[in-house]
Amino acid sequence: MAEFKHIKGGDAEKRFAKSRVHGVTREYMTYLETLKSEGGVGVLKPGRGENLTTLRNRVRRSASLLEMQIKTQRDGDELLIKVQK
Repeated sequence: MAEFKHIKGGDAEKRFAKSRVHGVTREYMTYLETLKSEGGVGVLKPGRGENLTTLRNRVRRSASLLEMQIKTQRDGDELLIKVQK
């Protein structure tokens, strides 16, 4: 028979956040929540090995998970993000 255990909150978060993709999405979600509370406009610049399409996809996926409406626009080598009210 299977062994059942309970995991405390902090430990559970660490175990669920082990996935790199999940961790990255969580960072973007936190950024979007901050944007929403601070006025709604932000700028992202790709890191080494990233491109604007990747950033846009990550931001849109995170916004979708938060059920948040955003608008993105490319500006040179930066991505502008506006949180819709």
